[in-house]
Amino acid sequence: MPGMSLDWRNASHFGWLVLFALALVGCAAPSASPIPTAVPRIIVVTPTALLTRVPTVARVAPTVPIANTATVEVGTDDDSCHATLLKHYTAASDFCLAAEAGTICNGGPAFDLVPGAQMAADSIDRLRTPPFSLAAGIGLLWLRMAQNLPADVLIIGEVELREQSSDGDWRALTIESGPTNAGCAALPPVGALVVQSRYGQSARLEINGVGLAIDGTLVVMTQAQSSHFVVIEGSARLSVGARSLALVVGTQASLAYAAGDWTTASNLPAEASLLDYAAIADLPIALFPRPLPIPQPGYAQTQGGVNMRAAPDINGRLLYLVPAGEIMSVLGTSSNGEWLHIRLGNGEMGWMSAGLLAKNLDDSLPVYDDAPPPPQRLGVHANRAVVNVPAGGNLRAAPDTAFQVLRTLPLGTETMLLARSPYSPWVKVQTTDAIGWMALFTLTTQSVIGSLPIDYQVPLPARATPTPSFSFGGGHAYPDPDSGY
Repeated sequence: MPGMSLDWRNASHFGWLVLFALALVGCAAPSASPIPTAVPRIIVVTPTALLTRVPTVARVAPTVPIANTATVEVGTDDDSCHATLLKHYTAASDFCLAAEAGTICNGGPAFDLVPGAQMAADSIDRLRTPPFSLAAGIGLLWLRMAQNLPADVLIIGEVELREQSSDGDWRALTIESGPTNAGCAALPPVGALVVQSRYGQSARLEINGVGLAIDGTLVVMTQAQSSHFVVIEGSARLSVGARSLALVVGTQASLAYAAGDWTTASNLPAEASLLDYAAIADLPIALFPRPLPIPQPGYAQTQGGVNMRAAPDINGRLLYLVPAGEIMSVLGTSSNGEWLHIRLGNGEMGWMSAGLLAKNLDDSLPVYDDAPPPPQRLGVHANRAVVNVPAGGNLRAAPDTAFQVLRTLPLGTETMLLARSPYSPWVKVQTTDAIGWMALFTLTTQSVIGSLPIDYQVPLPARATPTPSFSFGGGHAYPDPDSGY
């Protein structure tokens, strides 16, 4: 049957199948990172909204098709394809970004299931998402692991997943990727699995027979009879039998398999290789549970304290003094080749003198002096925030309680996020008739706060304030103790 195929574990779980078209008839113990890092993994976005429970509905036979109303006709040229993908990606983000833990959310619109439909993850044994279609988009699913397994998964393009664990929590699974290319250059060449551990936590999984301890973001895909494990944030340790291999950001490992069997891997390679950038360059990073830029092959490492600046210039604004031993992803290089644009483990980005860093990099890096903005979410989650204080939230003239209250915004007021503070967990917001600053805890948003521009023009309060802390994202972060986003 075309579209997404689902194998149901047993009849008792059908009550958890969640479909929004009701009108139709029809734990892991923490593990230490294999590579020491000087930067704790600190969250760089605000707390997400509390999610309502997935409603329990009557059993719906999986053979009953549910009409797909979101198909779009599109030309085959690159511009049309890119524009159509953006529409699909935006709709998928709106549907599924806030899916509840323990569910699989259909981002559509390529499936027979209604986009946004949520299913209990433990009720499904097997998933197969379809390849790209010019009319219907690309297969997109979010697998939100249970709370005791601190990881989330984005499934992109043609991918077959089989759940292999005994209790149905997807702690062990196999993946087989299919091609996504159907005349659209804006797609990655094959389907992929993006696995992210939640900030501050390590996730232990088994994928294609390989034990994984993930501290960051890992991309898994298959081609021919090989599985590729690619680290694009943080680090991971791979284990096969008694052997293990540590991967850092910008590196990957490839393992061979017997035909038709993705459960038993060959021996690990002797060492990691630099990641294959072309294979992952077109992943939809705005849809990641935690958006981040795709790094270039390899990494850089501080050997002593090194300044990170806002521009590739010795006179550029000083952001941090990064301590020795920090392994960083590399995004590009300056036009004179003297500076590297890097990303720290806590998500902050800036420029560092290339001559002061140890490097293991590919020969070719993107060249620019004006850094591109960090990735932000799409659609309604890009910059929307809602006041969550029953008595109302104070809108102030600058980002600290020492500054004048301009007005109090009532509970439920919608605002647009404009910028973040350089010295406090506050954001600059715009309402229908005012602009000012609000403390993050007074707002509910799913925007990536670390991707907002920093407003360095705000005044400092007269009283002493904490200086930006390197270890805590420079004072711009606000931890979410619940979901880790």
